[in-house]
Amino acid sequence: MLRFQTPRLSLAIRAFALSATLLLAGVAAAEDAKPAAPPAADAKAESARTTAPATKETRTLWQLKGGGEIFGNLIKETPEAVFVDIGPEVIRIPVAGVERRLTPEEFTAEAQKNGSMTGGGSGVFDPETGSVIFRRRDSSNLKSQTEILNAAKRSVVLVSNSRGRGSGWVLDLEGRIVTNHHVIGNEKYQTVTIFVQKGNQWERKRIDDCKVEAFSKIYDIAIVRLNMDKVREEGIELHPISIAAPNSLEAGENVFAIGNPGMGGQILEHSISEGIVSSLARNFEDIIYVQTTAAVNPGNSGGPLLNAAGEVVGLITLKATFQEGIAFALPGTLIMHFLETSKAFEYSETNRNQGYRYLPPS
Repeated sequence: MLRFQTPRLSLAIRAFALSATLLLAGVAAAEDAKPAAPPAADAKAESARTTAPATKETRTLWQLKGGGEIFGNLIKETPEAVFVDIGPEVIRIPVAGVERRLTPEEFTAEAQKNGSMTGGGSGVFDPETGSVIFRRRDSSNLKSQTEILNAAKRSVVLVSNSRGRGSGWVLDLEGRIVTNHHVIGNEKYQTVTIFVQKGNQWERKRIDDCKVEAFSKIYDIAIVRLNMDKVREEGIELHPISIAAPNSLEAGENVFAIGNPGMGGQILEHSISEGIVSSLARNFEDIIYVQTTAAVNPGNSGGPLLNAAGEVVGLITLKATFQEGIAFALPGTLIMHFLETSKAFEYSETNRNQGYRYLPPS
């Protein structure tokens, strides 16, 4: 029988349950295909179709001129623009800016045929919309493995408090850090240490009073917002890590775990371990995890699991006790679900999305 532990330097609580369905495009097994255009001769029917809102969700991958990609539901289409629901809001895309559109079936077929180049780009978190926007990889500008891992080191941070310490990674330029809930514990404020490269050396920059912004005990994930006044005062440049596109990870693929494990009283910062994906669907108490052979240890919790392109495919969360080569990461799809709905997980007693039990009047 396997026993599990959270790879952290102090005792942590692990809670599991699946609370919602995935909200991102590309993870649904069956979606309605885009509606077929009516005969061109019927101009009035065409006009009515393009100006009326869609009656059913039409999940589509929109490829834009200039290299952008957006997943969303088509809700309205006119001769000048299309209106796409990306979750938190509806965005308007000029027809002139659309290179082409693909249904989930077309996207899957092309991804398999072309090695996942379509839709295989990096996801960048947009704090204004609360969505992850994807951009295609530029195959003409591929980096070496060493360059990719060195770039990732700029984003991996040390998260610590009075209970212990763990790892995390920079989500966006607004100063959001992703880590595990069991790393932050019940502490409202965290200390985040950012590593700034100076030549061949790494200089530590300690940022105190970083507030916990949102968390989920079920997913064991949290967002910590940096004290940006201190970041600017120190002249620190943030380097976010991109998130891999949904369903782009495959069993057997090489992955890398980066974090700050401890050995005795020493922190082995920016430790990198390589492994493969053993499974994409390990179910523990109704939470799906990515299993990997990449070595993780106490202090790795909250660090990113990266693919060969340096994109986040998981959040290091668990490892098997007394066994090596068995570790688990929250998959990118669940990370993105949490990010897309983070307002519902805000760390605030006044959060209207959280239910409270009130005592009856005496």
